[in-house]
Amino acid sequence: MIKSYQFISSFDDNLAGFIDVYGMYIYIALFIIVYLKTAFVVLTFLPADALVFASGALAAIGKLNFWVLLVLFVSATIAGDSQNYAMGNFFRRWHDKKPRLKLFLKDKIEAAQLFVNQYGRLSILFARFVPLMRTTVPFVSGLTQYYFSVFLKFNSLGAILWTLFWLNIGYILGNTTWVENNLVLSLSIISIIPLLVPVIYIGVNKMKGISIRN
Repeated sequence: MIKSYQFISSFDDNLAGFIDVYGMYIYIALFIIVYLKTAFVVLTFLPADALVFASGALAAIGKLNFWVLLVLFVSATIAGDSQNYAMGNFFRRWHDKKPRLKLFLKDKIEAAQLFVNQYGRLSILFARFVPLMRTTVPFVSGLTQYYFSVFLKFNSLGAILWTLFWLNIGYILGNTTWVENNLVLSLSIISIIPLLVPVIYIGVNKMKGISIRN
């Protein structure tokens, strides 16, 4: 079990080696990992940003096909989030009747539900860029019976933006010497960029609320 966890969690670091070993089957593995990451709240430990980033870097040197990766990651994300939504909707019928279920994920659900209620479509759109929210927002959207058509629309747009961002960043920067030698720091810095949009939006709305009250 521990070896399996180490294998999967370090998949992005060893991706180039796995391509040499497994060939085109690597595309199936990439789809499964991203799908599982988004479909199940308990699998948040699986790689996501770094995996897409590394895939983009390998596409830049011809080891992977950029367009196949784009379709693959977008499809895996939308499919996984839709299942996550369905699971939340399914659990809705038992959530209030099962004390243990209410305790399970209680803190995450409350935080994500508040986030969804306050920021609605924006939270769904940018949930992909926030590590904890990317798995809890779809689940809570289903749990709170948020309109699926609206969820699917903004979730799909978020999946496309997220995939394009990390795949292109990996394609452009992944093979530069500094980024390669400072991968963790690079990912940390780059991951802040897409978060600036919702942060600015939330800040502006709060400032407007303060101005109205005054």
